[in-house]
Amino acid sequence: MVCGNPTGTEGICLGCQAAPPPYDRLMSAAFFDGPLKEMIHAFKYADATYYKKYLARVIYDVVKNEARQCDLITFVPLHWSRLMTRGYNQSALLARELSRLTGIPVGYGMLKKTKGTPPQVGLTRHQRKTNIAGTFQARGVSGKAVLVVDDVVTTGQTALEVSRTLKKAGAEYILFASAGRSLS
Repeated sequence: MVCGNPTGTEGICLGCQAAPPPYDRLMSAAFFDGPLKEMIHAFKYADATYYKKYLARVIYDVVKNEARQCDLITFVPLHWSRLMTRGYNQSALLARELSRLTGIPVGYGMLKKTKGTPPQVGLTRHQRKTNIAGTFQARGVSGKAVLVVDDVVTTGQTALEVSRTLKKAGAEYILFASAGRSLS
């Protein structure tokens, strides 16, 4: 599943044609449903970190050609309070594995979540947008092509906010990638 096409409008959804997103490409490996949904939930909420290699591999299979132009990989950060509660950032684990597969370095600390927010799960599209607005800061990305990794894209609000923040900080190109993609 791909959203965004730098060579023209072929393959771009009507929403992106009408209001172009701040990312240049959004690519997801599969629909967030069935066994993949169960796997991502276990990975994210039940300490099933052993899924990181498989999930990174399915992301890699989708982005390997596009990723070649990226200078660095980063990931959707968690606020420090959520990181302390969960004990790990699932997107950071995916980024590290994806770095191993691509040879592209991970840029740790380039993206930071500055405000703690309630979880996005169960919120409407509008509530998610309001919840996540203005919560990220970026540095060290000026002139860079950045691959951003997340476990799942649901409404796309996090992808939009993270990408907007990276572009504001000077990122030239943003490829946003996830293992799962919801159609809600």
